[in-house]
Amino acid sequence: MSRNQITIAASPQAVFEVLDDAAAYPRWVVGARRLRRVDSDWPEEGSEFHHAIGVAGAELHDSTEMLERDPLHRIVLEVRFRPSGTARVEIEVEQADDGSVVTMGEAPDSGLVSWLPRLVTDPALHVRNAWSLQRLRHEVERRARLAS
Repeated sequence: MSRNQITIAASPQAVFEVLDDAAAYPRWVVGARRLRRVDSDWPEEGSEFHHAIGVAGAELHDSTEMLERDPLHRIVLEVRFRPSGTARVEIEVEQADDGSVVTMGEAPDSGLVSWLPRLVTDPALHVRNAWSLQRLRHEVERRARLAS
């Protein structure tokens, strides 16, 4: 599993306000283009949001399901990106002296991409998720500034 970590100058509550906001995912998840639909019970376990990935004229429509949710501590998502497969994404949030430490792990778990060796998938996921966590940090800190 590819793992990345970042420190965010905001509380775990502020981090979860963004993680619980399906509309925020296209702003911080690299590759997510736009939100298409959100289940009314999001972010409860078993709920989904539907999104588009790719670029204009070459979008794929897929979904993300909340598998586990421990508010202020951890979420586990199943991300579908057909036809390539699915991935399991775990995001853990810990209180730190200067805010929160967010750790993101991702591993393909079905489909064509899961057949590739980790030697291939982990470096690509590591780069993409490092960028996503940077964007998450900017979104959380931006919202925290606006709230104060």
